[in-house]
Amino acid sequence: MGHIVGSHLPADIFHRCAKAKGHETIFIGGSDEHGTPSVVAAKELGIPPQKLVDGLHDIHGRIYEKLGISYTLYSRTSNPMHHREVQGFFDKIRERGFVKPGKVEMFYCEKDGMFLPDRFIVATCPKCGYGGANADQCEQCSSVLVPASLIDPKCKICGSAPTVRESEHLYLDLQKLGPELAEWVRKQEGTWMGHVSSEAERWISEGLKERSITRDLEWGVRVPLEGYTNKVFYVWFDAPISYITFTRELGQGALEAYWKDPEAQIVHFLGKDNIPFHTIFWPAMLLAHGGFNLPTNVVGYNYLLFEGQKFSKSKGIGVFCYHLLESDIDIDSLRGYLTTIIPETRDATFKWEDYRAFVNAELIGKFGNFFNRTLNLVNKLFGGNLGFAGSASIDGESARAIDAMRGFPPQIAKLIMNAQIRKAFTALMEYASAGNVFLERTEPWKQIRVSPEKTRQDLFIALNMCRSLAITGAPFLPHSMQKMWKEQLKLEGSPHDPGIWDSATGMGIEGDHGIGPPRPLYPRVEDAALDALKSRFSEQRPLRRLIG
Repeated sequence: MGHIVGSHLPADIFHRCAKAKGHETIFIGGSDEHGTPSVVAAKELGIPPQKLVDGLHDIHGRIYEKLGISYTLYSRTSNPMHHREVQGFFDKIRERGFVKPGKVEMFYCEKDGMFLPDRFIVATCPKCGYGGANADQCEQCSSVLVPASLIDPKCKICGSAPTVRESEHLYLDLQKLGPELAEWVRKQEGTWMGHVSSEAERWISEGLKERSITRDLEWGVRVPLEGYTNKVFYVWFDAPISYITFTRELGQGALEAYWKDPEAQIVHFLGKDNIPFHTIFWPAMLLAHGGFNLPTNVVGYNYLLFEGQKFSKSKGIGVFCYHLLESDIDIDSLRGYLTTIIPETRDATFKWEDYRAFVNAELIGKFGNFFNRTLNLVNKLFGGNLGFAGSASIDGESARAIDAMRGFPPQIAKLIMNAQIRKAFTALMEYASAGNVFLERTEPWKQIRVSPEKTRQDLFIALNMCRSLAITGAPFLPHSMQKMWKEQLKLEGSPHDPGIWDSATGMGIEGDHGIGPPRPLYPRVEDAALDALKSRFSEQRPLRRLIG
């Protein structure tokens, strides 16, 4: 669930809003299938890495589909097309003089008879003391490490202490790229989140060093250079190039439009431990290659905790998303709660009790309540059709409601496009509250006895606020807003239609439009249901069982 909150969900919300605003946009991602974690896991299961990643890719794709993550393309790095893209990218930066050979001391397991790449090593981090660090990075403090600095390293396969041997590898010459990269990083201040800029600037200030881009592994993209064909590329060289590969999969026109047109903007959504790779290493690779756009924004999130503890697969601590495939949990309720805990500025915590409180009090009691009250009043008082001719005068409450309809959609869109997703969702809930306040103050159920025409006007405004809320709520709550649009508001098209967003500030429903009966948008979360969710989603399944 940490990966969903830290990249997939906020990126999906951003993408949906961008499309609704009328931007030409694509949303790409994929399974990062190379690297030592796949080799270690496959070795433990006694199966080829390809079989492992085939099974996991299928599971990932089904999870994202269930969650409504609207990828234009979700691909994978084991695709032969990607291998060719990586090799061509490497050839270009080597030709331009940004690759150099060098010898490095690497851990070697005498018992297993092999060099141990980064994730085959478990050690104590020299910077924070975390005992589960790998040879390239500490997941606890996000420090990028070098093998020589590790404390008490052990082979992850057999647990023995490795020896050190010399091996020849290829390096990206970050020092040569340093001045240009430093200038580019400084220009991002004010666009990137504060902690993202700080992390990148820290790397620049500490001095950039050459970085190995090859590994002694059988699994991965082969190095197309004589003398190195027994090696593969480091996963953090291979993986970001997939953004280009996946765009190319959509057609050469997409590659030209999104990676070479200077007007195009590229936004990365990622977790905290990936910030250095997307603010330093990946931009350096792009600069070394030339001809491609650099990212406009790198949206890096902090960590998600579970009930105040760090997620742990081995201890069953956390929320494991493969259970979504068998669960009847309401997806939009889950998306809504997860949006409230996106760790934008600090670590955030998932709590099942908070999930229930959010659904019952906020999503149902505030957001869904406005839709339900409005549609119920239109049906009860006017048989589902207001027959409003627009002749009544606008009073103070009506003016305030119309001002809300004019003001909230642009505000919400601006926050989303600035990657302030949590604030945008808070604004959406405030918009729904404004609708509820309007109903409370105008009291259509009483006003009908005094002035049916004034009641028609008030409910006409409220009904158009419902349409507006369906549009502005659709990036966050896509399934329920689509149902509201088609089944209850009885509107043509979709709240997801390209370019529809700006119409949310006006009266898009006619005065004689007929609506359907109201139905609850979200189920309440009761004690028994919550207990079942806690039990189901904390179960840790063995990898062998997952992939068959």
